[in-house]
Amino acid sequence: MQGVRVIKKPTMSDIAAACGVSQATVSLVLNNAPGTRISSATREAVLSAAARMGYRTQARRIDRRPLIAMLINEVTSSPHVAGLIDGAGEAANELGYLLSVMPTDADEEAEQAALSHLATLPAAGIIYARLITQQVTLAPQLAEWPTVLLNCYTVDKPLPSVVPGDLSAVMKATLSLIDAGHTRIAYIGGEDAIEASRERIKGYRRALTMRDIPVDNHLIIKGRWTIQGGYAAFKRLQALDDRPTAICCFCDRIAMGVYEAAKEAGLSIPRDLSVIGFDNESYSGDMLPPLTTMQLPHADMARYAVEKLAEMIAAPRMRHDNHKVKLECEMIVRQSVAPIDAV
Repeated sequence: MQGVRVIKKPTMSDIAAACGVSQATVSLVLNNAPGTRISSATREAVLSAAARMGYRTQARRIDRRPLIAMLINEVTSSPHVAGLIDGAGEAANELGYLLSVMPTDADEEAEQAALSHLATLPAAGIIYARLITQQVTLAPQLAEWPTVLLNCYTVDKPLPSVVPGDLSAVMKATLSLIDAGHTRIAYIGGEDAIEASRERIKGYRRALTMRDIPVDNHLIIKGRWTIQGGYAAFKRLQALDDRPTAICCFCDRIAMGVYEAAKEAGLSIPRDLSVIGFDNESYSGDMLPPLTTMQLPHADMARYAVEKLAEMIAAPRMRHDNHKVKLECEMIVRQSVAPIDAV
């Protein structure tokens, strides 16, 4: 019995290899996705290769927007998620893309499944996101698409990335307290397990050094970034012989704990104690007094990521920079800081 010859059907990957372009580019061309800026030469090369190989596509509606996917490890009630998703969604809509958000719950198998599913779709590119700023290791499959890292970065295989300027933000907060005349400034932060914590305490130390104020380690307390953590940290600071007149907090929850402990101690904010938080949580403007805080630029970061991705999709052969961009955090000035003369 003679062997049966099996003819392998050509795939998008075969066409991509023949043309020297990404699978995403092939998908966009073959599906006639609108809104893309693929050169006529690339489009012609892909169509010619597809015809030569006998590739067949199913009829699709031509009014569909090209798809970009956001893979994010965690979706919780944190306001940070809303900023990342809203910023990316608005930018994608303005640029003529459809955004699909795919939470993976920090599960490697779920991420692999998401990437395998995207390989069956005409996905134009990927925003690889993390809820908390961190270094990541990327799955090899991501090389199939133009990819931008949002709130994360990698060192082994550099890609364009955007993160918040945590260090410069706490520098700004601490310097504002120094400019108000404070020199006994405490810092209540979290443990060094997350990058934001390490960067923010660096910013605090650097601001003091810039103004020739000695760093007093007794004024630095690391612990839980919770209301209870802030409450307990302030109690420790109150036990010092030379107490602080101002406190820079890792987050607004810590600041809320400081408020409560200060109230119990009979101290008035900002008359007796100036406080600055971080995150601009929804309740921070309703605290008594309203809390001065730093605003993480998550929406702007997401916009940058989508705009950068659109550039990469439009010019797949162009060499794009792989810099880690840090966006500035805005200070939301309210009534929790007063000049030292008022203390």
